[in-house]
Order: sequence, then C-alpha cells, then structure tokens
Amino acid sequence: MDFLSLPFITIGLASLLGGALLSWRAKNPRPVAIASSLITLLSFLLAAREVAAAGHARLFDPLLRCFEADALDAMPMAFYAALTFIVLLLAPKRDAGGRALAGMLLISASTQTAYAAANLATLAAGWWLTSVPFAFGMFGPQRGQKVTQVFLAASCIALTAGIILMHTVEINEISHTGKLAFGLLMLAVFLRKGLFPLHGWMVHAFEHGPLLPTALMFNGHLGALLVARAEGTALPETAQHALDILGMAALATALVTSLRAFAEKKPRRLLARLCVSQACFILVGLSTVDDKGITGGLLHWMVVAVATTGLVCILRALEVRISGVADPAGHLGLAVKVPRFATFFFVCGFALIGLPGTLGYCAEDLIYHGTLENHSWLGLALLFTTAFNAINFMRLFGLLFLGVLPKHVIDIPDALPRERWPLAACMMFLILGGLFPSTIIRWRAEAASVIESALGGGQQHE
Repeated sequence: MDFLSLPFITIGLASLLGGALLSWRAKNPRPVAIASSLITLLSFLLAAREVAAAGHARLFDPLLRCFEADALDAMPMAFYAALTFIVLLLAPKRDAGGRALAGMLLISASTQTAYAAANLATLAAGWWLTSVPFAFGMFGPQRGQKVTQVFLAASCIALTAGIILMHTVEINEISHTGKLAFGLLMLAVFLRKGLFPLHGWMVHAFEHGPLLPTALMFNGHLGALLVARAEGTALPETAQHALDILGMAALATALVTSLRAFAEKKPRRLLARLCVSQACFILVGLSTVDDKGITGGLLHWMVVAVATTGLVCILRALEVRISGVADPAGHLGLAVKVPRFATFFFVCGFALIGLPGTLGYCAEDLIYHGTLENHSWLGLALLFTTAFNAINFMRLFGLLFLGVLPKHVIDIPDALPRERWPLAACMMFLILGGLFPSTIIRWRAEAASVIESALGGGQQHE
C-alpha cells in the first residue's frame, strides 16, 4: 500500500469543513470561504502532482486511509476545488451570506469526500452529505427545494441499498443478488443525473432553487464518478449490458432535453436543459468500451464543469443587476451594457456544445469516435443533439444579449474585477485546451486505459 507524502486529502477536506464553520459565524464570510477553498486547491494540486509522479498509482492518505488519490480522481479533485474557488469569487453579495457560503463549502467537501473515497462506503457517505445543505435550508426558503431534496434522498437510498447488497456477493458474481445490487447502483445514477424519464427534477432545481449551489451540486457529476468506479472493476456480462442501457438512456435524455428546450422561454429553464443535455454526453462516453470514447467522456466532464459554471455565474450576475431577467418579456439586448459578460457567455456556451477550436470540440470528437466503433447510429444521434443544443444556446444568447435594450435598464456595471478574472481563466482554459489539447488529454487517457483494461478483463460483449 503506497501513501502520499503528506495527508493532502485530509488537509483539503478539513480546510473546507473549517471554512464552512468559520464563514457561518464570520461578519465578513467571503474572505474566509475563499481562503479555505484556496488551501484545498493547493492541497489537491500537490496530491495530483504526486499521483502523476508515481505513474498514476493509487496513493492513500497517510492519516485517514479511507481516502486515496489515483488516475481517475486526483485531477477532478483539484479541478473541482478550483471550481469552488471560482464560484465563491463570482457569487453576488446577496448570495454570499455566511449561511449560504457555508452550505456551498459543505457541498464541495461532500463531493470531494466522494471523489477521494477508497471504498464504496466512504463514497456513499459523501453522496449523502451533498444533500445536507439543501435538506437544512442553508440557501434560504425551501419552497423551491422540496423536489431536489426528494430526488437526492432517493438516489442516496438506492446507492446505500446497492452497496449493502454488494457486501453479500462479489460484484463479478453472476447471481440475482449481484444483478439487483448493480441495478440499484444504476438507479442511483439515474436519479442523481436526472436521466430520462426522471430529468425534470434537475430543470426544476435550476429554475426554483438557489442557482450557484445547484450548479456546484450538478458539476460534482457523482453519477459519472460511480459509473467510472464501477467500470474500473471486472464486471459480469449482464452488468456490461446494463452499462450499454445506461449509455442509451443518457443519449435519449440528451436528445429529449435538447428538443424540449425549443419550447422554453425562461433563461434558467433553457440553460438547465442545455446543461443537462450536454452533461449526458459524459455517460455516453463512459459507457463505451473504446478507450477514445472513455477518454472523451472524462475530458467532457471537465468541459461541462468549467463551461456551465461560467454560464450559471453570468446568468446569476445578470439576475441581481436587472429585474426581469428571470422571465423576460422579450429580447433584453444587454450586450450594449455588459459586453464582457456577453463575450464570456458566448465562449463558454460554444465550448460547451463543441465549437471547433475549443476543448469541447476535442472531447466530443473522441466521444463520437468511441460510439461509432460499436453503434454508428449513436454517433448520428449525438450529432443531431449537438446541433439542437447549438440552436438552443443561440436562442439563450439572443434572449439575454441581443435586441433592443429595455427602457428601464439605464446603467448597470459590466463584469467587476473579481468577476472578470475568474471568467477569463475559464475562457482561457476552454480555448487554450482546444488549441493545445494533448496535455489535457494525457491527464485523462491514463484513467481511461485503466477503465478499458478492467472492462476487457471481464466478459466482453459485442
């Protein structure tokens, strides 16, 4: 058993939990929250560096051995810490109260617990803890959060039941109990990711819930993490067929939500359907047996996290500046007043849908090649879904930034420095990653090769 040189994972998680407690009681909570997230980011970057130096070996935390870092989770841990840092910087003042910031830090700590889990029991603990801030109303009135609480709790119950059953059988044992255990794990993914026909709750969460915490919860992509962890073991043939079904369900969700988005007129609902549709590409890539598809899915995980964070934060910044953004009567024409926000929104949106020259294009290209290896019609469906999402993004962009400026919008500030630099960092990552993708692809290719080898070690399916 190999260990990290220092307990970087424990330090990072303790920093988030300590920051949550201190920011809850602090008179000026934002600096406290930002400092704790920065410490976590540095800790996880050091852990990821050690994993890379060790040839992407599995390294356990020397203090708490229920935590580890490996090829799959080391980079996402540092990446999610960076996203938390960005969200805390971009949060408007009305969303940056001590209780709300503490809740966002708890979501981050819970997600990181699931990422760093060395066993399924620890993963389940992190999964459960992500629902705590929503259950205890840390983000204000719970009127719009009931549906979110129900689905999060249901996914937790399904995951816990599946793990309990797995302790009675080996996961690669072909038995009714083994099949039921794996089925419960897949049900947890369905509920958490909001796959068809259960996708409506995620749209409801974006529309009626607290937008920034919902985005943090959404971009944890714990459903994708569970699938990747399950794929990292030798699975029976029936479980591999279940992964095929999961991939098809993800594709159906992507297509249905992209079509349903044509009827949406509210920015939050339109953005929610766009985010859910594109996020489903992650599962489509992970469900392939091909290393290119799996690498594309892992790479798209990063693209979706960065791009949707930028889009959500910009939309929330506009909502607090201008009345009527939540349900506009027509095109708002805000580009004339907030050109920087318009530029950032444009780049993040087109990177999300895979514009050539961005990292999203590289990720989707790998996913297409992976799906075409086994099911050519799946690749065709992905192309149609991408085209529909491109149209929907242009509708959303036009609704917010094009048209005639309303008379009541006299003077509003464009992106402030604390908003400008984090959004510029997101934009540069998406653009430079697309122009020079080899380094980022190498980060994910090692994890993809491990997953593909494990799939090949089981009973291959046609």
